[in-house]
Amino acid sequence: MFHVESSLYWDRPTFVVTLPGAVAISYLSPLLAVIVGIVHASLAPVILIGGVKPNLVLVAVVLVTVLAGFLPGITWAFVAGVTANLLVGDPLGSVPLTMLVVAAFVAGGARALGRLVWIYPVMATFLGSILADLGTLAIGQLVGDVRIGRVPVDLIVGAAVVNAAIAAVLLYPARAAASRYAPDELAAW
Repeated sequence: MFHVESSLYWDRPTFVVTLPGAVAISYLSPLLAVIVGIVHASLAPVILIGGVKPNLVLVAVVLVTVLAGFLPGITWAFVAGVTANLLVGDPLGSVPLTMLVVAAFVAGGARALGRLVWIYPVMATFLGSILADLGTLAIGQLVGDVRIGRVPVDLIVGAAVVNAAIAAVLLYPARAAASRYAPDELAAW
């Protein structure tokens, strides 16, 4: 059984669905995740920073997981991952699967290192990017016909640095947005 609550704040309408004992997720959160998935699918293949392509879905999943918690993080991982996966040529299900693993990794690390409020999100993005790229390579090896001789460590680390830099740039605006639009949710820090 779930509870649907509707209210009108002075600047925005809010609809919230809650399960007993669960964290509330508004309807705006999955919609923003779909938008991030579309932006990733349209911009990430075109943008090259230092010879690597950024993973905007990964950056969004890490920031949401760090700032809002595990349930919103896995929601974003699934919704943005499926949206991006339907629009790019990766094996079906590989993007949401790797993003769900990253969200679980980030949420688990936040329990131990969550007090490092400015360092942990950037560090989690760096490590999560490496984890996601290795997972994508493993899935590609399982379902694809092409075998790779060695793991492209230079590209994986380069992408992790680019994703961590994007997360560092977006961290302050993400914190400001989270404090404005999610005032009822308590932050871990």
